[in-house]
Amino acid sequence: MTLTLRTAAALALVAAAATTANAHQVWLENAGGGQVRLHFGEFNDNLRETSPGALDKFKGVPVLEQRAGTASQKVEGKLTKDAFAYTVTGNADTLFAAATYPLIDRSKRNLPAMYWQPSARWVASLAQPVAPGQALDLVPTGKPGQLKVVFNGKPLPKAKVQLVSPAGWSREAQSADDGTVEFLTPWKGQYVAEVHHTDKTPGEAQGEKYGEASYVTTLSFVQAEGAVSPPLPPAPEKH
Repeated sequence: MTLTLRTAAALALVAAAATTANAHQVWLENAGGGQVRLHFGEFNDNLRETSPGALDKFKGVPVLEQRAGTASQKVEGKLTKDAFAYTVTGNADTLFAAATYPLIDRSKRNLPAMYWQPSARWVASLAQPVAPGQALDLVPTGKPGQLKVVFNGKPLPKAKVQLVSPAGWSREAQSADDGTVEFLTPWKGQYVAEVHHTDKTPGEAQGEKYGEASYVTTLSFVQAEGAVSPPLPPAPEKH
């Protein structure tokens, strides 16, 4: 998808909820000092949605789950101009947040409503394996450059995983039968991996019925060693 098309999708999102499920993601950034931010937009285009605007479409502020070893705690956040912001204490092994978005009405196309679930995980290191615990999860296995896709507790084969580098370029790989994918991470800085999965099983969420569910989960991490990365591209202008 070109920058022009991504920008158009972002603009359409404000007017049409259905576009969001196809174009956007949420991802976590841990700035250190206890400051964590959950962004909504497109990491590789350096696009971060704002409030007032698309950030206000979510149903409340997502709760952040902080885990260190076997200890887990919930952290409440607040809505800021360009992210959901959290203050955490101590050193976390992993952070996770699932944002609640209204069911997407597709009745004009004679289709049942869609449940769209954007979620984000952050890990302190790829060298430490993390146990999956969400509907669609993307976690490190502990092996260099290896991630694992899990859906409803089981490895998800043939899932397309995209990894975006600190410079904004991306690579895509398909998960093996055991749900694993492998990437090279040559640059220093933050990476964001993303996986999508659609479940055609009807269900109920937020007190409403839906015909299918669309999941998008990201995994963000910072590579401490490697070559100096070019910066992300300038953020697209909003009109």
